[in-house]
Amino acid sequence: MAEIHRKDPRGSDKLSQNIQENFLNTVRKERALVTVFLMGGAKLTGKIKSFDKYSVLLDSNHSEQLIFKHAIASVVPARGSLGRSSAAPAPATVSSSSPGSAPSSGPASPPATAPED
Repeated sequence: MAEIHRKDPRGSDKLSQNIQENFLNTVRKERALVTVFLMGGAKLTGKIKSFDKYSVLLDSNHSEQLIFKHAIASVVPARGSLGRSSAAPAPATVSSSSPGSAPSSGPASPPATAPED
């Protein structure tokens, strides 16, 4: 009979908690501006002042908001605010243009087709 390998739920939860804790701690230490999207669709912007197992304290417009983690859909740092100064250039993008052609500034659009008669 085949053996079934199961992950220890405590181990995988701890790994997830470490990812969350590392992210929140980094944006808190760097005082990065973040946008917090809530499950109900609301969008809050501010700096994370502190957090614990169940909640996040967001400093927004010189007032504090206590947000319960179960209500958070995602936390997004402001562009360029995490890990480098705001004066740093944006990272280069890789384009799929052929050598010698002009670089593309966005996703390629589908080729135009002539209407059939």
